Amino acid sequence: MQTEISTTTTTLAELLTQIAETFGDRPALIKRSGLRDDVWSYARLNRVARHVARQLLEDYRLPPGSKVLVQGFNDPQWVAVYLGCWVAGVIIVPLDQHSSPDFVARIAASVEASAFIGSHAAEQISAIPRINLADLDWSERPEAALPMSPKPDDVAEIIFTSGTTGQPKGVILTHRNILFSIQAIQDVYPSWQEVRFLSLLPLSHLFEQTVGLFAPLLHGATLFYPDGRHSSAILQKLAKKRIHGVVAVPQILELLLGAIEASIIGNGQKRLWQHWPRLGRHLPFGCRRFFTDLLFPEAARLPKFFVCGGAALPLHLEQHLEHLGIRVVQGYGATECAPVIATNHFDRRIQGSVGWPKPGILVKLSEQGEILVKGDNVTQGYWKNEQATRAAFTQDHYYRTADLGEIGQYGELYVKGRCNNSIVLASGLNVFPEDIEPIVEAEPGVAGCIVMALPDAAGANGITAVLRLSEDTGEPAEQMAIAHHAVRLANAKLAPHQRIAAVRIWHGDFPLTPLLKIQRWKVREALLNQNPRNMHAANQVPDSGELATLEQLLATVCKVPLQSISENSDLDLDLGLDSLDRVELAVLLEQKLGVHLDDVDLIGIRRVGDLEDLVKRGEKATAAARFPAWPLTGASGAARRLLQQAIAFPAHRGLSRSFTVTGTENLSDLAPPALFIANHSSHVDTLSILRALPAPIRRKLAVAAAADYFFSNRLLAIALPLAINAFPFTREGSIRSSLEFCGELIDKGWSVLIYPEGTRSTSGRLLDFKPGIGYLATGLGVPIVPVAVSGGFQILPKGAVWPHRHEVRVHFGTPVNIPPGIEKQDATSILHAALLQLLDEPSDESA
Repeated sequence: MQTEISTTTTTLAELLTQIAETFGDRPALIKRSGLRDDVWSYARLNRVARHVARQLLEDYRLPPGSKVLVQGFNDPQWVAVYLGCWVAGVIIVPLDQHSSPDFVARIAASVEASAFIGSHAAEQISAIPRINLADLDWSERPEAALPMSPKPDDVAEIIFTSGTTGQPKGVILTHRNILFSIQAIQDVYPSWQEVRFLSLLPLSHLFEQTVGLFAPLLHGATLFYPDGRHSSAILQKLAKKRIHGVVAVPQILELLLGAIEASIIGNGQKRLWQHWPRLGRHLPFGCRRFFTDLLFPEAARLPKFFVCGGAALPLHLEQHLEHLGIRVVQGYGATECAPVIATNHFDRRIQGSVGWPKPGILVKLSEQGEILVKGDNVTQGYWKNEQATRAAFTQDHYYRTADLGEIGQYGELYVKGRCNNSIVLASGLNVFPEDIEPIVEAEPGVAGCIVMALPDAAGANGITAVLRLSEDTGEPAEQMAIAHHAVRLANAKLAPHQRIAAVRIWHGDFPLTPLLKIQRWKVREALLNQNPRNMHAANQVPDSGELATLEQLLATVCKVPLQSISENSDLDLDLGLDSLDRVELAVLLEQKLGVHLDDVDLIGIRRVGDLEDLVKRGEKATAAARFPAWPLTGASGAARRLLQQAIAFPAHRGLSRSFTVTGTENLSDLAPPALFIANHSSHVDTLSILRALPAPIRRKLAVAAAADYFFSNRLLAIALPLAINAFPFTREGSIRSSLEFCGELIDKGWSVLIYPEGTRSTSGRLLDFKPGIGYLATGLGVPIVPVAVSGGFQILPKGAVWPHRHEVRVHFGTPVNIPPGIEKQDATSILHAALLQLLDEPSDESA
C-alpha cells in the first residue's frame, strides 16, 4: 500500500502524525526483547515519541533549537528518540556507535551540545547533561498538544561525515531536506501491502534513516531488527519473519550471498550452483526465483529484493542476484543531499546504473565530468565552516559531489569514480586519507605516507599505506618489518573503519606537481602496474566432508595466500580483517570447525595465534533443533483433540483409580498465553496435566519435551507433536534455539508447559531446577503457573516398564509474575520455592 505525503505535511513531526493516523495499530517496528517480540504499532510509536518530546522539553528543559548528541544501537526506542527530538524542535547530532571519545568530545564542543542521549554514560563528556536511555519514561501517554511545532526550514539534524582524526564537517539538514528525500523515493519500493523489511544499517547514517526507515514506514511497512549482525543471525531472521526487503550496502549483499553459497556448497551442490545463474538469466524474471528456491532451499532465506546504496555496487554481484530472481534496486546519493540523488525504480532497473535523478532534483555534469546537484534535498552548508561550504558549491549553487559521472542514452546516471582522494569502503563508510596520513607519518622510521585504495590479489579494494622510509636502505624484509611496525602503531590510534590493511614501500621521493603537491595518480598508476601477489586455490574453504583449518578460513575471508598466514600475522595489518569480516569469520568457525564464538569474542583479538587459542577454548556448537510448523496448524489441532478424547484420556482413566483436580479457580482470571511449570516423576504427568486443564487452555498448549530422548526416534518425533503438541527442548549445551522457540510460541498465543527439573525424579521429590527456567521466566514476560502433580511416580516411575494403577492429583497454584529486571538465578529460586510450597500444600479434593 503506497501513501502519498500530504501537501500540508512539511515537517518530520507532521509525517509522524500522518503515518500514525493512516496505519494505526498496524505493526511498525519489531525487535526481540528477551525471548519475545516487542511490537510497536504506528499508533504506539506516535504516542511514545510525543511523550519523549514532552520529557525533553519539560523534564530535561531542552529548548527548541538545542543540539543533542545521540548514540545507540538500532531499536524502536531509538526511533522514538529521533522522532521525539524532532517533535520537540530539538536538533539531533547522531554519532556512530564506534566513535572515539576524542571525536565525540570535539563534536560536543563544536555544536555546543545541550545533552547527550545514550545507552550508556559517555564519560568523556562531563560538561553536558547525560540522559541514559533507561531513565526515560517509555509508557504510552494520551497524545496532547505540545507548546511548539517545528517549521520546514528548521534544522532537523547535523551529521558529521569526516573521520575521527581530522577536522570534522557537520552537514546541516532541515526538515524540508529530509522530507523531500523520503517523498522522492516512493518508487523504489514494491506496491505490495504490508511489506516486511529487515533493518541492518546504523540509524546514525542518513541512508538508513531515509531509505531504510522513514520511507518504508510511509508505505505502512513493518521493520524488524535482527538479534545479531553476523550472517547466520541475519539469515535466521530473514527466514523466520519471511522478510521481503533489505536496505543495504554492497558488503552486506556479499556477506549474505557468501553465507548461502557456503551452505549450498556444503550440501554438495557446488557445480549446479556455479552454473545456475548463467541458466537463470534466460528465464523470465518472474520465474527465476521459483526455480532458484526449488533447486536450492537454502536460497529461500534471501529476501525478494535489496535496495542498495552507500558505495559502489560491483556489477557482477548485481547481475548474480538478478539472475537468481532477486531484485537489486540501486541508488546514489550523498549525506549533503539528504541523501537521495538518483535511484532505479522497483519495476525498472538498468544494471550498472544508479538510476534516474529523482523528480525535483537537478543533476548535471561539469566540464570535468563531476556530478553536480541542486534541489530541496541539498544542504545549506556545513556547521560553522564557511570555507568548506563555499568550496562545496558552484557559483550557480550546485552541490559538488566529487564523483565523476556519465549520462546514459535513457537519461540514467552512471558513477565512474571519485574526483578527490576520499575512499568509499564496501561498508558505505568514507575514509579520508588526510585523516590517516599524519598519524602514520608521526611513527618512527616513516618519512612520508600516502593512503589510497588499491586492489588486492582478489580484486577487492582495501586501504593501503604507501610509505617512504627514513632510511631507504637495508634488506627488503627488514624494510617491510619497519613499515609493518609503524602501521601497527598507527592502527591502534585509528577508528576500526580507518585501519590500514596493506603496506607498500616507495623508494625515492613521491612525484610532485610544480606546486609541490604529491601526484597521487602517478603513484597509483605505478603500483597498479606492479605484479600483484599470486592467489592460490588453497584459499578456498574445503567442501563438506573435508577438514578445514583456521588458516584456510582466514585465507578465504581475508582473500590472502594461505602460505602468508602465521601465528604472528596481524589480523588488521597483515590480513585486513575488518569488522564485518570478523563476524563472518565467526559464522565460518561455527560452520566448518563446530566452534561457537560470540561476535564480542573477536573484537579484541589482534594476532592469529591469539585467535587459535580462543578457538581451542571455544564452546563446541551443537546442532540447533528443528521446530516444524505443522503441529500448530488447525488440522493438527483437530486431529490432536480427537486422539486425546478417543485414546489418550481413556487410557489415563484406566491407569488412575481416582483423578482429583484442584486450584482451577487460579486459572479463571488467567489471560493466556502463560508458562506452566510442573514437577516431573513420570511419563504419565503430561497426560495428567492435559486432562486437568480447561479445554480452551489445553487446545493452545505446547509441551517442551527432551530433544535427545524423544526426538531422536523418527516415529516419536511425529507421534508426540501430533498427540500432545510436544516440541524438542535441548537439555544440555546450547539451549538458545529452544528458548527462542518458546518465545515464538508465546508470541503466537500458545502457552507452554515445561518441566524445570529437566528429567524425571527417581525419588518422587522435587529436584533442583535447570538454569533455563530463569531465562524463560525473565524473557517471556507472561504469568507462570506452578502445577503440582502426584500419583505418576506410583503409576510409572523412571525405569519401570509396566504401569500400576494409583490415584492422581493435579493442583494448579496461583500464577507468579516475575518482576522485570530480576536476575535469572533469583527468578529460578522464586519458582522453585513456589512449586515446592505447592507440593506441600494440602488441597481440598474435588471430583
